[in-house]
Amino acid sequence: MSEYAGETSAAGGPRPRRAEPRSLTAQVVELVEELCLAPDARPGDHLPSENELAERFGVSRVVLREAMKTLEARGLVHRRQGKPAVIASPNALPIENFVALAVLRDRRALMEFTEIRKALEVHGARLAAERIAGPEEPDTREHIARARASIAELRADPETMATRLRTDVAFHQSLALASGNGSLAQILQALEKSLAASRERSHRRYLDGGGDPAGSATEHEELLEAVLSGDPSRAAAAMEHHLQVTLHEIETRPDAD
Repeated sequence: MSEYAGETSAAGGPRPRRAEPRSLTAQVVELVEELCLAPDARPGDHLPSENELAERFGVSRVVLREAMKTLEARGLVHRRQGKPAVIASPNALPIENFVALAVLRDRRALMEFTEIRKALEVHGARLAAERIAGPEEPDTREHIARARASIAELRADPETMATRLRTDVAFHQSLALASGNGSLAQILQALEKSLAASRERSHRRYLDGGGDPAGSATEHEELLEAVLSGDPSRAAAAMEHHLQVTLHEIETRPDAD
């Protein structure tokens, strides 16, 4: 803690706190980042052991482990019990952590990130329709088949909440992957995890309000058909309408929610 903590200035206000030097942990984080981002480094490559890294950087294993925890939270490395860490593949874990924290702290953030999700999914539907209508269509078949399977599973058991949530996520992830934009799909997956509680709330309000349980499967079928039409504008409009319903539900939630 700074030597100025708790002191007051002559004017009666708190005195400015002296800036602390960067911690050893922060310095080690930067050094390991350099290893992970080196030109010849590849996802899946093993990093040196903790003992080797601690010795190389001249720090204790405690400091090294704290640095590795930070890097894992950022999605840069993947640690395994009793084995050297490996360089992680590009992922959206930092986005997931940021969104989860923001939503917990501020209810308005839920609306903001749902709006972001809508914008991304509308664009993803447009891209998926373009790929289906173009030469890349074979690459989308696996994802379209998964989307169809999620609809069938939902229609077979529309009243079980676990089924509704699982198939809803699977359907939207499949369309995102069908877009061919891997980064878009990863960002959407990060948003989905952080907005999971809100998704469940939407489903519960829909059922409690007397909505047809099988109606959700029908909505997804219509959305999928719009994508399969190969018409980007139609696909985008269908996704826009589909997610606008979700936004309206969040906007009209009672304050108690």
